[in-house]
Amino acid sequence: MRMVKMLSALMVSGILLTGLPPNAPAQQGVTGYTVITAVELKKLQDSEKGSLLVDTLAFSRYKQEHIQGAKNFEFPNENMDRWDNSKTGGKSQEDFIGMLGGDKDRPIVFYCLDAK
Repeated sequence: MRMVKMLSALMVSGILLTGLPPNAPAQQGVTGYTVITAVELKKLQDSEKGSLLVDTLAFSRYKQEHIQGAKNFEFPNENMDRWDNSKTGGKSQEDFIGMLGGDKDRPIVFYCLDAK
């Protein structure tokens, strides 16, 4: 039941997907990523075992609720002109690169589910 609620919330807010193949549909005026629905995420999870799902909320929120298989890496809502460990849960840019791994072709999905 909780997964259905989460997927419904994601469907409304959209999900950011990077690392798409060149023929993937792009959003108007945006380059480098695509917003996908919860249904599209489910299809991706079912078909692409090598995809990476990243929950961007604080670790305390991630512990309370997250999509199964997601990794946590906190990012602020506001833009960061430079990397700031105090805004990423104390994690460094090197930590981020390490989490992403070496496979530059796998799809990466970032999501933020803050329904409260």
